[in-house]
Formats: sequence, C-alpha cells, structure tokens
Amino acid sequence: MKIRTMKLLVKEGTNNVIKNKLMSFASIMTVVATLFFLGIILLIAINITSNIEAMKRDLEVTVFLNVNVTNYQRAEVLSYIESKKEAGIISEYRIETKEEMYQNIKESLNDDTLLEGFSVENTAESFYIKLVDPNSSDEIISQISRFEGVNNNNGIGYGKDELDKLEGILKIFNYIIMAILIVLMIISVFLISNTIRLTVFARRHQIEIMKYVGALDSFIRWPFIVEGLLIGFMGAVLSFFLTSQAYQWLQGVINVILTNLKLSTLRIMEFSPVAIRMFIIYSIFGMVIGGIGSLLSVRKHLNV
Repeated sequence: MKIRTMKLLVKEGTNNVIKNKLMSFASIMTVVATLFFLGIILLIAINITSNIEAMKRDLEVTVFLNVNVTNYQRAEVLSYIESKKEAGIISEYRIETKEEMYQNIKESLNDDTLLEGFSVENTAESFYIKLVDPNSSDEIISQISRFEGVNNNNGIGYGKDELDKLEGILKIFNYIIMAILIVLMIISVFLISNTIRLTVFARRHQIEIMKYVGALDSFIRWPFIVEGLLIGFMGAVLSFFLTSQAYQWLQGVINVILTNLKLSTLRIMEFSPVAIRMFIIYSIFGMVIGGIGSLLSVRKHLNV
C-alpha cells in the first residue's frame, strides 16, 4: 500500500470519527468504562502480588535451640547459618540470647507474679533467619532440624503456609479477572461494532458509488478499521488518565487507613512504576477492541 493511499485512508477514518460525533463519543465512553474497570482490577492484583512478595521477603525462619544446648552444638548451628549466608542463601540473621528472650517474655507478660519459678536458665537461645529466596525455606528447615542442638518439638517456625494460602486465593482472583476481562471485551466489541454498523449504513450509497468506479474492497474497509482504532486509542488515553487520578486518590486513603490500623507493612504501591506498562496495556487493549469491532461490522454489514 502506497504512503499516499495510507494517508488518505487515515484521513477518511479520522473524518468518520469527527462526522459521527455522538456515536463516536458513545463508543469512546464504552472503551473508557471497560478499561477503567479492567485497570482497577489489574492494579488490585498487582498490589496483592507485591504485598505477598514483600511479606515473603520479610518472613523469618525462627530456630529455637534446646534449653540445655552445649557450646559445641550452638557453634555447629551458627557455623551452618554462616555458611548459608556466605553462599547467598540467607540474606541476614540475628541471635536472641537467653537474657534477651527472658526480658522479652517479662515485658510481654507485664506481671512478675507469672514469672515465679521461671528464670533465664529456663529460656532458650534462638536464631531469626531471613532468606534470599523464600522458596528455599523447606530445604533450610529440613537441614537445620538435623542438628542436635535444635529443638525440633515446635522449635522451628515459619509462616509460609499462610502466604501459600494467600497465593492460592490470588490465583483464583486472577481467573476471575480473566473472566471479567472476556465479558467486558465482548460487550465493548459489540457496542463499537454497532456504532460502526450505523456508520456503514449511513454511507451505503457512497460505498455503492465507490464500488461502481472500481474501488477495492480493502480501500473501502480500511477507513472503518482506522475509525475503530482511533476510537479505541482515544478511549484508552482518557481511561488511563481517569485511572491514574482515581488510583492516586485511593492510594492515599488506603495507606492512611492501613497506618491507622497498624498495618504499615502493607502498602499500596505508587502508580508511577507501573504507569508505562498500564498505558501500553490500555492502548493495545483499546485498539484491539476498536479494531475487532470495526472488522466485524465491515465483514457482516458492508456489502461489497
């Protein structure tokens, strides 16, 4: 296709959008609504995933030693932890001594009468370990539980099971997103298809004349396809702007609520890191909706 012909088709498609202002506006609003709801759902999914990953990184493997652990047994466990840190499997760790544990228990109980008969000697030293890759937790726990100095009776703790359940819920949520996405896309394509169909019907005499003078089918179809692509792109741009503004407002409100609830570890992420990705998704999705809607109309209702 020649550049001059392409320019002519683009110009014709643009004129179609301008001439049919009311129907074009209705189609654009359809795209805006579709992408707005889609964007909010995607951002919710991104935030849930981001918070789960952050929680995983902050998880600590808690290892309690036996109360009567020997210096050799303690050194054996410490040596293992150090070796895994040097190997890049453990990111960091901290040690809680018997004295520190006793003091923490004392502060949490806030009642000295409950500590009668309980002393520093009755407490156990412990290690709090953070992993570079949380998925390696099972291997680390399995290996560290073999040391004699480790208390294997409820002496090793890790909250990965709870996060795994959350990830399972997230997978179900993603399936729901896909279902909603398909439904919204079908509705949008149907509405835009009807809009282009009206345009085709209004210009049916002009199209017949173009056929009589020898215009190719593709030459007649392309302006309508361009019209659908423009409608989709304009709807995507407008929806992206509305989504970014709504998200930034929600981000501030929800983060304040999380802080007041003392859930500061959970945060709604900034929009800027995902802005380009979201704009690309909006643009592609919007133009696909517009393009498919136009193709269906031209194929079914343009008798050429």
